[in-house]
Amino acid sequence: MSREPAEDSSPPEQPLSDAARAGRLQRAPGADGYRVDSFIDVVKRHGLTMACLAGLCLLTPGALPLLAQTTARALGQPLAYLAGLGALLLFFAYWSGRHRATTTRQLQWVFYLLMISVVEEISFRLVLPQLLAGLTPLTLAQVLSNLLFACIHYFTLRWRLVNCIATFFGGMGLSHLMGRGDLVLVVAVHWLGTFINTPRPPSDTTDGAG
Repeated sequence: MSREPAEDSSPPEQPLSDAARAGRLQRAPGADGYRVDSFIDVVKRHGLTMACLAGLCLLTPGALPLLAQTTARALGQPLAYLAGLGALLLFFAYWSGRHRATTTRQLQWVFYLLMISVVEEISFRLVLPQLLAGLTPLTLAQVLSNLLFACIHYFTLRWRLVNCIATFFGGMGLSHLMGRGDLVLVVAVHWLGTFINTPRPPSDTTDGAG
């Protein structure tokens, strides 16, 4: 006598909620279900925005002399900065190897983070505050520049508001460090902080753009 197959009593799989689909930094998908899911999305939405803004900043009067002034120390004493660069690369390689992320995409991500650190520091900690300082006190100029910095992350990377607030305060810290007049040092600190915050490209994680 044949037996009827037992009915599967396990509950049906439920679709992921918006909260579950949201990343560690990124907001839940919008009404159309969109979220920043891939490396190319990050480059198109955020990288190109920041690179274009940096290009415009460098076209403003006085920007190139300011760039030369804040990179003079690194050009004059390159060995210390090269040692720092080597230490950063060793750390990135160690982390990537330990987390089995030694891929071409991971390498591309590390150098993308360097690029974004350069263009963001040129815009938001070097040129924009100096432009705004002609109209307002320098401290207020830095606050306005870093507010813009945080708002861009909200729209391009779709970060949560609380993460954008943290980005604003992190930017203010970098503005304070820029008081040393050393753009290369500030870029290095930004690069390290950005890697610690988002060490893998978004397509390798469930965090979307962060």
